[in-house]
Amino acid sequence: MSSELSPENAEFLKQSVADGRYAHASQALNEAMTLLRMRDELRAEVQIGIEEADRGELLPAEDVFTRLNERAARIEQSAGRDK
Repeated sequence: MSSELSPENAEFLKQSVADGRYAHASQALNEAMTLLRMRDELRAEVQIGIEEADRGELLPAEDVFTRLNERAARIEQSAGRDK
């Protein structure tokens, strides 16, 4: 598969590899796609939450923040593992 990046994204990708953040451009692009997929999944989950809230199905704030912190930790762990 071949795709063309905007000049800004191409430069950022090139610099990310040059700086040593990624060994290869493909590694950075794979991480970007993983993060994009995770963002889309999160949007779907937020929509479900909105619909539940509209029906009055709410959770205590403490439970919500615990879940958010757990998810953030998983995301950070996943991003660190791929480098």
